[in-house]
Amino acid sequence: MDRVLLTVGGSDSSGGAGIQADIKTFGALGFHGSSAITAVTAQNTLGVLEVYPMAPEAVRSQLAALAEDFEISAAKTGMLSSREAVQEVAVFFEKEEIPLVVDPVVEAEAGGRLLEPEALELLVERLIPLARVVTPNIFEAEAITGFRVADEGSALRAGRAILDLGAEAAIVTGGHLDGDDVLVTGEGDWIIRGERVAGGNHGVGCTYSASLAAFLAGGKDLEEAARLAKAFAAASVKKSIEVGRGASPVNPLGEALERAERYDVLGDVSRGVEALLSEPALVHLIPEVGSNLGMAISGASGPGDVAAVEGRLVRAGKKVKACGSVRFGASRHVARIILSAMSFDPGARAAMNLRFGEDVLEAALALGLSTSHFSREEEPEGRKTMSWGAGDAIRRFRSASNTEDVADPGRISSPVPQVIWDRGGPGKEPMVRLLGRSAGEVADLAVKIARGPSVRREPIN
Repeated sequence: MDRVLLTVGGSDSSGGAGIQADIKTFGALGFHGSSAITAVTAQNTLGVLEVYPMAPEAVRSQLAALAEDFEISAAKTGMLSSREAVQEVAVFFEKEEIPLVVDPVVEAEAGGRLLEPEALELLVERLIPLARVVTPNIFEAEAITGFRVADEGSALRAGRAILDLGAEAAIVTGGHLDGDDVLVTGEGDWIIRGERVAGGNHGVGCTYSASLAAFLAGGKDLEEAARLAKAFAAASVKKSIEVGRGASPVNPLGEALERAERYDVLGDVSRGVEALLSEPALVHLIPEVGSNLGMAISGASGPGDVAAVEGRLVRAGKKVKACGSVRFGASRHVARIILSAMSFDPGARAAMNLRFGEDVLEAALALGLSTSHFSREEEPEGRKTMSWGAGDAIRRFRSASNTEDVADPGRISSPVPQVIWDRGGPGKEPMVRLLGRSAGEVADLAVKIARGPSVRREPIN
């Protein structure tokens, strides 16, 4: 079976909704997306400025061309704009036996009418009876059924009314209520629980209906497909891209890109660890408490977004040994350093700790590395040392470099130092930390420091 999906709808010039959102969603879920454009909109995140409907014959020709060449696994409709477009789309799906998701788009999330009133009447009359499932939000459900939808009970009533119009199923999406969706079928009703998530919502309805079509095409039953689509849409909101001055677009590719980045980060840290373990001189730089190498994904928000060595790097005779595998969340210690550095420079995503010594600092300076420090004696009560200490050292560095004003980033050659050190305190081992933009870069610096002529190499039994 061809993994081809079809979206029939409007083109969003801002790239956040419509055909653009659908194609991104199809691709993120492993399908090839095809499209028939019913209208071109001039819109941005603030709203719809103009709508230019396609000629009926243009809609007809696009659909005919696709049907001639592709085996389409499922389709969805979005913005149909005009009565003429609805007519052409209805005629097409009356002939073609393609599972159809009807997203009855009436208005844009950012504002602006996208479906003419007479077109809505024809959609109800001709297209809804062809639908495997209809996915209105509460306002669209009101427009279709003619009565107010304000809670779970009225959403169920609206869903049943849509079934009475001929649809096999209806999902009244609850993004404008408490986040729960109401799924109504001839076999029963389900409440798909969810929460309103923070983030931009431009294109969330399109993304939901497109992902629903994809999950149905992939063989999921309707209830499971609805749950998966809801989760996918919520993740797309969480990963929304802050562009424009209005409602930010959702990001259907966000989770897929993050998974790919996590894979790359794990590989980078693993290769960095291999480089460290293959350097004999590194054993002289391992602190008593052990060392670790870590790297965060871009936009990291917690230790779970930082990959490091589980159990640390330790001395084992004349060699350095990794006590565990590389995984995310393995080290809160190195994560705090990295997350603190990233709050000043999002690109400073990697770190490693080494033993402190004047010989180590001398080797770092000989390499031309920038340095800063903090004093544990000045640490505020109740603060985590690495979070506070790294931040304090970075602020010292920026102040000394006269770069505390970041309004003009071009003035800053390096927002954070490459080396942060401290002389320890009661019960606290003195330490050197290396910062860099990747685990490989940090590991390379550690190897160069270990090979420095100033580094003390004590006999190891």
